[in-house]
Formats: sequence, structure tokens, C-alpha cells
Amino acid sequence: MAQSISQEAIGATGLPGATAASRHAGATVSGAPTTGTFAVGDFIVDQSGAMYVCTVAGTPGTWQLSGVSVNENIAGKNFVINGGMDIWQRGTSFALTGYNVYTADRWSCGNGSGITISQVSSGLTGFQYAMRAQRNSGVGAVTSINLFNMFETKNSIPLAGQTISLSFWARAGANFSASGNALAAQLETGTGTDQNAWNGYYTGSAFPINVTPTLTTSWQRFSYTATLASTTTQVGVFFYYVPTGTAGANDYFDITGVQLEIAPQATPFSRAGGSIGGELALCQRYYWQINANGVTAGTNEVIGTGFNYTSTTVYIIPNRWPVTMRTAPSITAASGNISLFNNGSNYNVTSISALYNISPNTAIFQFSSTGLSVGQGTICWAFNPIYFNAEL
Repeated sequence: MAQSISQEAIGATGLPGATAASRHAGATVSGAPTTGTFAVGDFIVDQSGAMYVCTVAGTPGTWQLSGVSVNENIAGKNFVINGGMDIWQRGTSFALTGYNVYTADRWSCGNGSGITISQVSSGLTGFQYAMRAQRNSGVGAVTSINLFNMFETKNSIPLAGQTISLSFWARAGANFSASGNALAAQLETGTGTDQNAWNGYYTGSAFPINVTPTLTTSWQRFSYTATLASTTTQVGVFFYYVPTGTAGANDYFDITGVQLEIAPQATPFSRAGGSIGGELALCQRYYWQINANGVTAGTNEVIGTGFNYTSTTVYIIPNRWPVTMRTAPSITAASGNISLFNNGSNYNVTSISALYNISPNTAIFQFSSTGLSVGQGTICWAFNPIYFNAEL
């Protein structure tokens, strides 16, 4: 005769030190359970072979992907470069008057005037900084305020056909004016190559994630899962809100810890580069600048060395860029930005007069001046920043 055994009749009888309660709670097709009530220690194995353990009891509880230890600093796990809002090479506060304005590295923002994008201290455990997108106090314009992080095709193709999770931390200011305190969060995909979404939707545009989480004035972590099409060659992460009425003093939202990963559920945040140095290098693939300090010659940043081709023309070969850039960058410098040191004297340069052999790695600068000693070596330095841009 068949016998039944009640759950209460079973005790933990593992080896010494392994006596905590644990139950096999069944299986799912894919990923952790999304319904049902579970206890700490429950575990399931999905039909793809992944095991999940319940770490916080509840309905459905909090589940941890098992089988490998979670390392919060795995380089490359996070496809969002500068998701922790650490790198701001261009500055830390921007008064926007249009769209497609790069602020924090890799983050292109807009969409009108009366908007300030700034770096703020997060006050959130594990994150030093956040990005604040704010409609300035007293502004009545109700144009959407957008933040875009667009991936190049080389970084998008590995996501094709994958189950991915998008996660981020966000909070609202006391006067956040979006209807229902809603922040729109989207993952857009496409089938083109290295397009900029500000120029219209991606070719073959789709939105596998398109949600509107409700913000409060306290930090919350949100996460969403989707499976991308096998034809995906472009991916972008977008956040925006549409303000209403007239802005109060704190009409903003803060965001940090943005992560897109190949996983059936969100895991702890990791920088794309694994470390702050690795993250900076990833950012410099798209943009970097010579950060001269604008004071006395000789205390500024050296561009490179070269020779005086004529008494009015000098060729300078700079050191290689810090990293290989995405493509040959555009290079700009303000008038009066550069000085030459030749034969014991300083010579001012009005601008870069020409550029040769520009590549993702280096270029030859041609500067114009007067009174140079032909054939002699010259050192060149900058008084103010020079900009190198290879963004999408």
C-alpha cells in the first residue's frame, strides 16, 4: 500500500554544518519562479539546466542564480558603458538647449531648453555618483527629457538572440512632474549599423522592453527581461519623462547602476570595464580630451613633438591616443589654444591649420605661426582642452 510522508515529518539531516532547511520546489521552463510562495532555501532547476535558490522568502520571493559565484566586478558582463555614471570627461553640469548633447560619457541627452543634466552624489550604497535630469525651476516647457546610451554594432551583435535583463536604480525629486511619477524605460533594437537614434528610429526598430516604472523619492531598483531577435545588430537603452505644468525646484529624476546583461534575471551591478580604469578606457574609445589647465606655458599638457617645416609651419606628431578609438576622430581646438616652444622661445598658434593621416590611433597636426627656425625640433602644448570625438 502506498504511503505518504508529510513535510513536517522530514528534518534536515545533512553533514555537520549543513543543517539549514532546504526544499526542492519543482522546476520552471526558464528562469526563477514568478508566481507562488516560497521559503528561504527553496531551490528549483529550470529546463535549461540552471538552478535558482530562494534567498528571501515571499511571493514569489527573491531568487539567486546558482552554480557559479556572483562576482560584482566581472568586466564585460554589463553592456552599458558608464552605467554607474562615474566618467564625466566633458564636465559635470550641462545646461541643455537642444538634443544629442553628450554629458556623462556615452550618455547623449536632450530634448529642449531649460534642462540641466548633472553629476550628483548618489547616497546609495555601492554607487558614488548618479546622473540627474532636471527641468529647471519655473520652466513651463513640457518637452520630454531624454537620456540615451547607444551601443555600436560590434557591441550589439553578441546580444542577438539572447535572453537579457535590463536593470537600473532610480528616484524622483520632490517636484517630479511626470504624470503618475512615471519614468519611461526602453530597450530599442535594430538591424542597421552604428546608427545614432537621435536621427530617427533604428532601421528595423523594435522595443523588446518598453515600460513605465513609478518612481518615489527613495531609491528603487527596477529590472526587466526580454529575448532579443536573432537579427539584432543595434541596441540602445533610453530613459525619459514628459513633464507637466510649471517646474518646481526639484522637478528631476536621478539614475545610476544601469546594467544590460545576458541573463534571465538581473544580477548585482558591475562596471562594463570591471574597474574605474577599465571603464575610462571604454569611454575613451568614443571620446577623450587633452585637459590643459589654462595657465602659464610649460605647466600645461604636452601634445607632442615635431619639427619646423618652414618659418611659419610646424608638424607635430602627438603620442598615440590613450586607446584605439572607434573610428578616426574629429579633432577640434579653440583659437589661441596652443603654444610652441622652439629654440628657447615660445610661439603662439592661432589654431590647428591642418590634420594628416588621422586614424583611430594617432594623427599629424599642422600648426601655423611666425618666426620659427626651419628644421629645428619643437615641443607643442595646449593651454585649454583639445577634443577628440568618435561618437556614433
